[in-house]
Amino acid sequence: MNCVLCGASRVTKMFSLENSGIMKCRDCGFMFRDPYRGCIAGKCAACPDRCIDKILDPQFLEARLRVDDRRAERIKTLAGKDLSTLKVLELGTGLGCLASRLSVSAGDYLGTEPSAIFQALQLDNFKGLAGKILNTILPGAEYEDYFDLLIAVDVLQFAERPLEFIREAERYLAPGGLIYLEVPDESSLRLRAVMRKNLGLYRGEPVHHGHINFFTPAVLRPLLERAGLKIELLAPLSIVGDEDRLFLTIKKRLPFYIKTLSFLARATKADLPLSLGNTVCLCSKR
Repeated sequence: MNCVLCGASRVTKMFSLENSGIMKCRDCGFMFRDPYRGCIAGKCAACPDRCIDKILDPQFLEARLRVDDRRAERIKTLAGKDLSTLKVLELGTGLGCLASRLSVSAGDYLGTEPSAIFQALQLDNFKGLAGKILNTILPGAEYEDYFDLLIAVDVLQFAERPLEFIREAERYLAPGGLIYLEVPDESSLRLRAVMRKNLGLYRGEPVHHGHINFFTPAVLRPLLERAGLKIELLAPLSIVGDEDRLFLTIKKRLPFYIKTLSFLARATKADLPLSLGNTVCLCSKR
């Protein structure tokens, strides 16, 4: 088979999974799942690791809100403006925690969520989102060239044909508008796979069941440039150093040794060179 990003034929298998495999292109370095099934519209259907069930747990919801409080502040800082002056589009609102923050701070806010299950959950938990979340992944043509800031957190790893997806999403930005992206950094995919298995994540699989794209900064940068975007920032973001993120990932009380590792990561930032966190990217539309 050929690489779904660059089309090259030099593709090798990195992992064999129960119903698929993880492939890597030897030309561009892109990693993807085979068979390549886009699952952005049903990412929680048949999920064996359902975060939507955990949202009813007050501890889980509070941790999720703390994480997204910090994310909202990071977005505001990177955007360099008071969000109340901006028209904001958030793609893939998921559990709705970040949307609940952005919708009250943005001058004009619209979110999209292709999963009807997630959309219903958001409206149950955050009444203020009523009328602000569309059950789709991209809004209608009437919103083209409208928004000042587009946000996509944990979306690209689910999106079939990510280059084409970004180009489509760009159409909704006004000239000079900004895009905030956040994706897992899979540079150390083999190491992450070992850690995930040892922690019992994803029912023993080395990767999240719904991810079809696996990004590294070395792949993400040319991908965004090919989409015609100007990269303002591309930087690592620690997950190991954030106890809330670890709790949300493991979905149970953190063992002492995990808390100790998290403290050391916060103090030394030693986890960043290991590529065990996320990649944060801010781009502008040319």
